[in-house]
Amino acid sequence: MQTRSDVMKKRIRADDSRFLSNRSPFFHNVRMLARYSARMNAILKPAGLDVPKWRVLMLLVEGRPLTVSQIADEAVVNISTMAKIINRMTDDGLVTTRTSSTDARSTDVFITEQGERVLELVREKVSYLFKEALRGLTKAEVQLLNTLSVKIYDNLSP
Repeated sequence: MQTRSDVMKKRIRADDSRFLSNRSPFFHNVRMLARYSARMNAILKPAGLDVPKWRVLMLLVEGRPLTVSQIADEAVVNISTMAKIINRMTDDGLVTTRTSSTDARSTDVFITEQGERVLELVREKVSYLFKEALRGLTKAEVQLLNTLSVKIYDNLSP
């Protein structure tokens, strides 16, 4: 006996614009990122971090100060939300802030030694999760995934 799903699949043409989860890369990406975020949060929580704080630290650890708005842009987060995250991180001793020397309207954010130590605590487990998530993919497939992700992101950018 045919299931409702089998019947629906037969009625849907390849050029049909209706949403179908099995044909939507966005559906699959949201599922993948939700699972990745849940696993990341489980790793980060014992160190007092969550994914947004980890993103900020990873952006700052490259050694250059960034403004709150630059971090918000990179993390694709509303600037007011990012300001709150950075305020909490300042309270936790993970970052420091100061008025930009080139633009008094901007606030530069710097990683502290404490922020670097916390990153070091989780780095090995985060690296393992990253490798586990990409297990079975070739280097070329990972590069293609990155390339396609950037293209789609750019397509969706204002």
